Amino acid sequence: MSHKIIPIPPPAPDFAAVNRLIYGESSSHSALNNSLDFRECLWAAEYPEVQKSCFLARVCEQKPPKRCVFYQMEPILQQGPTCGFVTISMLLNGASTADQLFQKAKAKGFTAMGEMFSAANLLDILQSQEGFSGKCQLFEGHLNCDEIRETLKSDACLIVPYDSDVNHSPCLKKGHKAHWALVFYVIARQGKSRLLGIWLLSDLAESNANLTEFSQPKQYPEADFILPEGGIAGPRGLCRRSIVIQGGTFAEQFRF
Repeated sequence: MSHKIIPIPPPAPDFAAVNRLIYGESSSHSALNNSLDFRECLWAAEYPEVQKSCFLARVCEQKPPKRCVFYQMEPILQQGPTCGFVTISMLLNGASTADQLFQKAKAKGFTAMGEMFSAANLLDILQSQEGFSGKCQLFEGHLNCDEIRETLKSDACLIVPYDSDVNHSPCLKKGHKAHWALVFYVIARQGKSRLLGIWLLSDLAESNANLTEFSQPKQYPEADFILPEGGIAGPRGLCRRSIVIQGGTFAEQFRF
């Protein structure tokens, strides 16, 4: 009589540690790194941050993607409603701080407390940065299109406004949770978490296209925010608008 040896499965990840990090209950990356024993997404083992985010998102667990381009940038957590300026600061590798960018935008009358409800105005701030040689332009339209897919394949990146869910991924709340993210081939970094976001381009596109209403943030009930003419759905607002950046001096690239 033969016996079949069944291997003992690997221990399950400590998803309590994952949730603590995702929802802000822990500020330490080491807690997550020590708790998770990654046996998936080994194609990205050289870049643990990409591997971890793909593992948590259940993306390309066993096989690598057909193509991946990731720009290694240090995360910057925002202070107050400064997510738009944080994305630019990350893009510039900290050469200009979010506060410096905020002060410049405030002097131009674009913002009161750090809010940026105009993609055109945020582009203006980016283009005014000395030493940045990238080509920047405003994209108007639905992100899930051939033009944007080909642009991303050419190693460009995007700065995209979207509705941020409780885990900071794209959702559909009509602009009530409008937020900005810096996107690399649907690998996104934004200012409310140190974790990378691994998102479907279609989800991000739908979230970007649903930014139609301003909602007074609960943490700023008396604040007067600056909205562009026509609101966030108007011609200088956020709905169906994003910033495309090509060229320039980015950080280290991870290619697969």
